[in-house]
Amino acid sequence: MKLALSVFKDCISTVFDSAEQLIIVETDGTANSRKTAHKLFAADPIKRATELKTLGVEVLICGAISRPMQSSIRSQGIAVHPFVRGAVEDVLSAYQNNRLALPVFSLPGCRGKADGCYRKQSRIRGQAPGARCRWRS
Repeated sequence: MKLALSVFKDCISTVFDSAEQLIIVETDGTANSRKTAHKLFAADPIKRATELKTLGVEVLICGAISRPMQSSIRSQGIAVHPFVRGAVEDVLSAYQNNRLALPVFSLPGCRGKADGCYRKQSRIRGQAPGARCRWRS
């Protein structure tokens, strides 16, 4: 499996749409994994999604992401875990141990438990505070 994390220095990059670097983790089902760095070139949602697909990425973990970008990536069959923050090694460990939904890995404004929307946005859309968001589903 190939897992991609959008990174800036040692942390998940805050906004995927403007991220320039990926760490790609290849696992073979055992404790062995291989990490490689990849510079992103495309900025357009469709081209960036195609770039990820060409790399063989199956799962993307990233910070904030626009709806068009997320839709383009998902249309390529790539699972997206957006609105994530933290040190790369901590996030990778959390993903591998099925703990990525913990509030400590959610960007500020996210309600945790994989909701991923800002409270202000959900009020604008007419949802009650605390209503489930579609961004991280």
